[in-house]
Amino acid sequence: MRVGSIQLWASIGALVVAAGMPYCAAAVGWAATQDETTITVRADVAFGVLVSWIGWTILAIASALWTWRSWRARRRAVRA
Repeated sequence: MRVGSIQLWASIGALVVAAGMPYCAAAVGWAATQDETTITVRADVAFGVLVSWIGWTILAIASALWTWRSWRARRRAVRA
């Protein structure tokens, strides 16, 4: 596969999201503590949420590029 392949980047994004999701579930469930003035999240859970956010960003960019390329291909087909 080429480095610029949309399928490759979509696969990478899906794997990164899958790696971060257990930490996101932990953040919702039990990893946050609260007192009168602050909410604290464990560092590993915060890192997992960040990893998942990066994965969703990669997936969003890959899907936007895929949509743009497919629309561009349709416009060229209609003109011809």
